[in-house]
Amino acid sequence: MKKTLLSVIAFLMTAVCAYSQNFDREPNMPPVQTANMNRMPAKASTITPTESQMWWGYYSESDYAGINYGYSKAATFDAYIYIPGGTEMVANSTIKAMRMWFGSGVSAVTDLKIWISRTRPDNVSDADYVQTVNVSNVESGVNEILLNTPFNVGSSGIYVGYTATTSSGTYFIGACSGPTPNAFFYRNSINNTLKDYSYEDKLALQILLDGGTYPTNLAMAEDFGQGFVLKGESVSLPVSITNKGKNPIESISYVITTNNSSPTEERTISISPLSFNGQVNLSISFASDAQARKYNKEVTITKVNGVTNNCSQNKATGSIITVSEKPAVMPVVEEFTGTWCGYCPYGIEGMKKAHETFGDQVALIAVHSGDVMEVSAYSPVISKYASGYPSSRINREGGSIYPSPSITNSLSRALNRSTVGSVSLTASWVDEDKTKVKFDTKTKFVYNEDDGEYGIAFVLVEDGLKGESSGWSQANYLSGGSGESYMSFWYDSPSSVSGLEFDHVAVAAWSILSGVSGSVKSQFSAGEVQNFSYTGDLNQFSLIQDKSKLTAIALLINNANGIIVNAAQVKIGEPGETPQPTNIRGDVNNDGIVDVADIATIINIMAGKE
Repeated sequence: MKKTLLSVIAFLMTAVCAYSQNFDREPNMPPVQTANMNRMPAKASTITPTESQMWWGYYSESDYAGINYGYSKAATFDAYIYIPGGTEMVANSTIKAMRMWFGSGVSAVTDLKIWISRTRPDNVSDADYVQTVNVSNVESGVNEILLNTPFNVGSSGIYVGYTATTSSGTYFIGACSGPTPNAFFYRNSINNTLKDYSYEDKLALQILLDGGTYPTNLAMAEDFGQGFVLKGESVSLPVSITNKGKNPIESISYVITTNNSSPTEERTISISPLSFNGQVNLSISFASDAQARKYNKEVTITKVNGVTNNCSQNKATGSIITVSEKPAVMPVVEEFTGTWCGYCPYGIEGMKKAHETFGDQVALIAVHSGDVMEVSAYSPVISKYASGYPSSRINREGGSIYPSPSITNSLSRALNRSTVGSVSLTASWVDEDKTKVKFDTKTKFVYNEDDGEYGIAFVLVEDGLKGESSGWSQANYLSGGSGESYMSFWYDSPSSVSGLEFDHVAVAAWSILSGVSGSVKSQFSAGEVQNFSYTGDLNQFSLIQDKSKLTAIALLINNANGIIVNAAQVKIGEPGETPQPTNIRGDVNNDGIVDVADIATIINIMAGKE
C-alpha cells in the first residue's frame, strides 16, 4: 500500500513543479553580466570543414548560448580562452578560422578584432596575430571569420579571443553555463580587472583546426555518484557523456556491471546529434538488487554510432542503494551571507520565500561571515561550501545555488528526492539558566550497511536577531533600482539599511562539518533504530539574544561524500519536559515513512496552500 501511495505522491509533486522554470542563478546580479534566457538567433554555417579539419572549442555547437556578458556603459572588452600546450587535437594543428556567438547587443559594437597569442596580452596590439573584422558583417548569433594568415599552433599554449569596443551599454558576449578550466577570461575598460569566469561559464567561441589528428566516435563517461531505488522497482539516473571525437554522436551503446559481476546485455540509446565537446546526460535505468544494501555499479560505453568506443575514459562508476522503504525528507538550505554584502538582500528574500512556501518542512540556516553574526564554529562549512556571497547549498549537494526567491523551485525537487534514512530530534534545556541544551536523536536507515560513515551535527538558529551598531546595517546595492516585485523593499531603501531583524541565523553549532563522533554506528540493519544523546554547552556562544526564539536542528551527514542525507528540527523544551519530536516532512507518525494521512498535507504544501 505504501509503495502505491509514494508513487502517487511523486506524480503529484512532479505535476506541481512542472509549470515553473528553474533559475538557480540570479539573472541580473552584477552589472558586468546578465543572463538572457532566450536562445540566440542561429545563422547557417558558411564554412564546412574538410576531412582534414574540425571545429574545436570548449564551447560546443550542442551547447545553449543563453548568457550574455557586457556592461551598462560604452566600453572596450576582451574575451578569450586559453588552450594549454600539448592539448590533444589542437597541438601541432593550424588554425584556419574562428567562430563566435554574439547576442543581439552586438549592433552596438563599433570596432572588433580577433587575435591569437602565445602569451597573455595586456593590449591586443601585443598579440602574435591580430585581425580587424568588418563590423558591418557581424550579426547576432554565430559569426565565422577566416584568418587572413593561418596560424600554426605548435606545442606551446595559446590564448584565442577577441577585443570589441561599443558605442553604448550592451550585453553581447555569448557564453553558456558549464564550469570548464580555461574556458572564459573577461575584462572591460571600466574596471580593467581581468576575471576568470571559467568556474561557471564557457565563452561561445571555436577555432577551425586543420592538419592535425582528429579521432572520431569517442565518448567520455563521467562518474555518477550515488542513487537510491526502492526494492522491487527501478530508478533512472543521469550519466554524463561528452563527445571527444570529431564526428557528432547519434547513438550510444552501454552495459552495466554490478559488484564486478557479469555485465548486462548491451543496450543502445539514440540521441540528438552531439557535437565535439558537447555533453549530454543519458538516462540510465538501474533495477533494484536482491537485498537492501549498497551495490557498486559501472556503466561502460561500449559503442559510439555503432562503432567500438576507444576512449580511454569510457567507464562511469557509482553506487545504487536498494532501500526497503522510502523515508520522508527534510531538505537543508545553508545560505552564505553577510551584512557587508550588497547583493545579499536577494538571499534574505529567498530565505523568507522558502519559509513562507514550505514552513518547518525545510531547515533554513543563514550562515553569516565577516559580520557581527559570524559564528566561528561554522567556519569549516564556509571554507568548503561557500562559493560567494550570497550563495547557498541544498544538502551540501551539487553546485552552488543563488538564494533568490526562485530557490523554492530547487527545494520542491529536493523535497521529492530519495534518501537512505530518517532522523528525528527532541531538544530540551538541561538547567534553569538555559546554558546547556540536550539533543536526543533517533536514526533509522532503510538499508543494511557494514561500514557506514555517517554522523549527526547539531545547530541552533535564531529568529529576530537585531542590533543598533553599524555592523547590523545591511549593505544594499539594489537601492534605487527596479525589477522584480519581491525586491521592491530594497529598491525603495537606502544603500545601507538599519533596524532589520535577521531570521534563521546560525548562532551555535557542534561538529557541523562531519557530525559528532559516535553519533551513528558504522554497521546497521534496515529498520534498526539508533538512539543518541548529546549535550551542547552554550557558554562559548555569545550571539544568542532570545532563547525562546531558538530552533534546534539535527543534520544526518554522509561523510563519504559530505552530503546531508536528512534532517530534523524542533523547538527547545523547558527543563524536565519531554517535547514531541519533530515531524519530518509529512511524517506525522514520526517513523520516517510517509503514510496515508500525509498526502493532503504534502499536496497543500506543494500547491502553496500551507
